[in-house]
Amino acid sequence: MEIKTKNIINFFEKEFSSKSRQYEWDSNGIQLLVHDKKISKIAFALDPTEDSIDYAIKMGCELLITHHPIFFRPIKQIDFSSVVGNKIIKCIKNELNLLSYHTVLDRADYSLNDYIAEKISAEVISGFTDFGQEPYYKFVVFVPKGYETKIIDAIDAAGGGKIGNYSKCTFYTEGTGTFLPGENTSPFLGEIGKLEEANEYRLETIVKGKNLQKLIDAVLSVHPYEEVAYDVYKLEMGDEYSLGRICKFNKEMPLNDFLKILAEKLNIENIRHNQESEDIKFSKFAIVTGSGASLWKECLKSGVTVLLTSDMKYHDAVDAYEHGVTIVDIGHFESETIFMKYIADIVAKKFSIETLYYENKCKIKSWRHNNA
Repeated sequence: MEIKTKNIINFFEKEFSSKSRQYEWDSNGIQLLVHDKKISKIAFALDPTEDSIDYAIKMGCELLITHHPIFFRPIKQIDFSSVVGNKIIKCIKNELNLLSYHTVLDRADYSLNDYIAEKISAEVISGFTDFGQEPYYKFVVFVPKGYETKIIDAIDAAGGGKIGNYSKCTFYTEGTGTFLPGENTSPFLGEIGKLEEANEYRLETIVKGKNLQKLIDAVLSVHPYEEVAYDVYKLEMGDEYSLGRICKFNKEMPLNDFLKILAEKLNIENIRHNQESEDIKFSKFAIVTGSGASLWKECLKSGVTVLLTSDMKYHDAVDAYEHGVTIVDIGHFESETIFMKYIADIVAKKFSIETLYYENKCKIKSWRHNNA
């Protein structure tokens, strides 16, 4: 199978997560689409920095995928003498496509937060904040008897009819359909100008909103009728998603032990926190990778006293401490970069394609006087 950028886009936006989960201020998906050539090699990086772009070009990649986008805001001009403009021109000249998946991954069913929890052997028990729901739809189509299996197969291939670990979930009832073919028609059954009574099934199933159009197209492509009758109903149900996770360990542990686990499992040298004593014990905590320290008030609503995140500011540290919330800051870079390596491996296995992981250099350094 020839892999193109559109196949990778469909994976991230239809399978692994959904474009609908991004925040309004964010930019996910296509950043630069320079070509529609076959993709043989993909580079992954946390940021679309000049060095990561240079690496992708040097290694002969046709596509670079980053977590952080190059465009957070609309641009009014492209000036090659600017930092962003130079990166855009460089991608265009070297035919390098650029995709970014930011909050789409932060709010995926298996997100950066789930990955961190798994790495430190914590159990995820619920979402944390900013809850949303991806809707389901009821899809109903009328099929001539004898063609129901072909339609069910098309529904399944398009991602419909799935309930939990069950697939091809449908229900159909037999009935009689009537139609009168007019001029310039090519009826599958009956004759022009004569009322036809057809033995049909009303076949129904459910489908996630992100797969609805794909399912409709798939059914229409195999349905024998020239004009296909179908109905779509939005359901009062859906897949819940959120930002962050609430997790727990199987027993209480001191903060100091928690910090050691983070340092060891995530290979982190510098961890900040706002707690006076590292002897405090807890078993339940929240995770928000990236810039989540300002969400400490959500801990009060969720009944957790520890927030694992990054980008802790002074006033958040003080206010959270006085409200009994411990913020553990492992660094924005450190909390996210490891997930891009994981995603690179996932894409390599799914598409049988070569993927490369470029580790951006953390631009924040810690200096200690006399190395103390």
